[in-house]
Formats: sequence, structure tokens, C-alpha cells
Amino acid sequence: MKLIKKLNLLKQRRWQYVIYGFFLSFIGPLGEWILIKIFFEYVNDPILLTYVYTEIATMVAFTVFGYIIGIYAEKVEQLAFHDKLTGLYNRHYLMEQLQELEALHKRYKEKLSLILMDVDHFKKVNDSYGHPVGDKTLKAIAACIIKEMRETDFGTRYGGEEFLIVCPHTSIDDCYKLAERVRISIENLKEDALGFPGPQTISAGIFELSSDHEVSLTQILNHVDQALYSAKQGGRNKVVIYDAGAA
Repeated sequence: MKLIKKLNLLKQRRWQYVIYGFFLSFIGPLGEWILIKIFFEYVNDPILLTYVYTEIATMVAFTVFGYIIGIYAEKVEQLAFHDKLTGLYNRHYLMEQLQELEALHKRYKEKLSLILMDVDHFKKVNDSYGHPVGDKTLKAIAACIIKEMRETDFGTRYGGEEFLIVCPHTSIDDCYKLAERVRISIENLKEDALGFPGPQTISAGIFELSSDHEVSLTQILNHVDQALYSAKQGGRNKVVIYDAGAA
């Protein structure tokens, strides 16, 4: 699937540059020797040996150079696609993937479920314990999300203290179970992880884009946001499934 290939892109990037560097090295001395061999009848052994050794040195240099370029390319892409604090994907990456998944849904009617989570009373954490503790709490919550997600899901920091998990090919029931696992995992966090005594809870809303839905990306995000709002209005620390009738 195209989405999975994108998720593995950063792991492959370094070795792509190594391969590029390796093959580019053949443009150098060995390429020159081949041209001489083609256009000249005689090339003595010392010249040939010199070209061979020079080619080996060039190959090593270009391969190492490609490896270094690959490392920096990974870092640039990490900064472009990931939230620096939590390590989750950022909103820019999220919107790119949602547009692609929306297109797949329109074409193949594939299911897609979203979980939008908000950290309950997070302002009180920052006000009472300071922003460094607030940052530690967000990191701990992100770690819970990463731990509970399946391989095909991906989590993003949607903004501030909001997180969004995208679950391709997932029914509303399976999505609800995942959201509950995340909610319970966060509620069970201890002081050493949170940075304050706790407990810390979240509210979550869920929306499923099923095969009979024809909605825009804006509507998808609005629906999951409405479900989250219902969870917060209903007392927080709970998961609520979007209800079109109640909207």
C-alpha cells in the first residue's frame, strides 16, 4: 500500500544515497579507462593498474559521501514530517496522508477511522507545575499512543494538547477498542512519567469513513471534532463515537 511505503521512506533514504554514490563512482576513472580501451588499441599495465586503484578510491569516497548525504536527508525529512517534542507526525504530514486516503476511499471505498484526543484540563498542568512538566506530560501521552497503535496506524500531534490517530482499513468497533486502550494507558501513567502526581486523562472522539460515506476532508475533521466535543461535554475521560443524529 502506498501509505505504508511512505511510512518506510525515511528508513530507506540513507541506503538509496549510498547506492547512488556507488554507481556515480563509475563515471570517474573506470569510465575514462573504458573510453581509452574502446578508442585506443593499446593500454599498458601500469596505466590500467593506476585506473583500477583510482576507481576503488573513488568508489569508496562516493559511497561514503552518499551515506553522509543520506543521513542529512533523513534529518531534514524528520524535521519536515515530525513534531519535535513528541516524535509523532506533525499536522503537515497528517493533511498530506488524509488527502491521499480520502482519494483511496473515493476510488476503492476503503474504510478509514480517526481518533481525535484532547488532554483533559491541560492548562491546569501548565499553570500549576510549569511548562517543562507540561512538555513531559505530552511526551508521556505520545509514548502511550505509539505503544498502543498497530503497525498500519499512525499518530500525529494535531495541535497543542490534541492528538489524532489515523486508522486505515479499520471499522468503528476496532477503532473504539484502540481509543480505549490509549485512554486507559494514559490514565495509568504514574508521576515519574507525567512529571506531576496525576492522574492525567484524555477525552476522545471517533469517526468512521465507511464505504457509503461521501464527505470532504473538512467534513471528516469536523465530524471527529464534534465527537470529541461530545466526550468533553459528557464529563471527559471517555471515548465517544460520532453520531450524525446528535450533530
